[in-house]
Amino acid sequence: MHEIIPVNDLKLIFSRLENRETASLGIYLRVGSRLEPKKIKGIAHFLEHMVFKGSKHYSHRKIKQEIEGRGGFLNAYTSQETTAYYANFLKKNFTKTLDILLDMVKQPLFKPGDIDKERRVILQEIKMYNDLPSARAATLLEGLLWKGHSLGQDVIGQTQSVNKIARSDLDNFRNKYYLPANMVISFCGAISRDDVLRDIKARTDKTRREVDLEISKPESLRGLHIASEKKDLEQSHLCIGLRALPWMSPQRLVLRLINIILGANMSSRLFEELREKKSLCYDISTEVRSYHDSGAFMIHLGLEASKITLALSTILRELTKLKVRQVGPGELSRAKDYLTGQMAMGLEIPQGRMEHFAQSYLNLGKINTFPELKKSIQAVSAGQIKQLAERIFNFDNLCVSCVGNLKEDTEARIRNLLS
Repeated sequence: MHEIIPVNDLKLIFSRLENRETASLGIYLRVGSRLEPKKIKGIAHFLEHMVFKGSKHYSHRKIKQEIEGRGGFLNAYTSQETTAYYANFLKKNFTKTLDILLDMVKQPLFKPGDIDKERRVILQEIKMYNDLPSARAATLLEGLLWKGHSLGQDVIGQTQSVNKIARSDLDNFRNKYYLPANMVISFCGAISRDDVLRDIKARTDKTRREVDLEISKPESLRGLHIASEKKDLEQSHLCIGLRALPWMSPQRLVLRLINIILGANMSSRLFEELREKKSLCYDISTEVRSYHDSGAFMIHLGLEASKITLALSTILRELTKLKVRQVGPGELSRAKDYLTGQMAMGLEIPQGRMEHFAQSYLNLGKINTFPELKKSIQAVSAGQIKQLAERIFNFDNLCVSCVGNLKEDTEARIRNLLS
């Protein structure tokens, strides 16, 4: 069970989970990289880093000592549309953990010396991802899928933009978006509703300030787009992407089943065909990416550069099969069980439950219970899967990226194959 409770200007998602010694708490903000000004790209991620460097009442050492030093776990992430700060902890430490997280988010210090130090850390992080061929191929693919739009740009930012971020930029960005009206607190654990509500009320207030979350919608994807980078690597990396569904699509569970059938596990079609039968790769995976007004279906694998066109033709053949022939009842039943099982396992632990409720509320404006989700999954038909595959897997509007020891004619061979 869960409740969505207004507390001052924010929303609390409360879920009591009995017979657990640990609890989970997260502070979620409706702000990410797509709301950033281009000249300071990466500021949402930079701000996330700076929040850990110390707040009004807790030094950066004290933050770690009072949570991780007491057996807890503390982390954060920034995506295109969300920034989150969360902790898992012994339930007896709830009040202290809440106090620390809110102090970090509401009253970070932003010491000039810390800003310069963390800037150097982030610049190393950028270099690390640029040196990872799988990450680099994914970055190139996102740039093709949403060319010229903020969704196609790195959440972490670029060296030039991160170097330009000043303390005033951090202050202005936080003051604009880190407001109670833009905040959701999600809690899961064996603590009473009244205790949780009392502690949050005591540490938050009403600002009566609204938040401007106006976003620009990306243009439709048209045509074939290819990006490649030559690097001296033993293994090359290939990514394929097509536009898919936004969060609010009523077909989102159909798409998740397509993802499972094609590449979510070792019994998937692409794994079976490209690894087990053709030995083209060690691993191949698929991913569904959803935003409020857009989405994508993405495929990634590592392989020999000379096998790229063979792998690509094999992948497109498997996608075509899903468009022209309905999934059999046995395969569909297994996919439904897999999706249901993954949801159930996530919801049975405090952290998974806390995260699921927060993301559902942020992206859908509501929280579906597990019985509701299970019923919706079971209701998906083979015909719906075929129909959505026909709609999404349009090879006239396709993006391909590759990084590795590529031949000069790699892009030309890809274009020739797809023509």
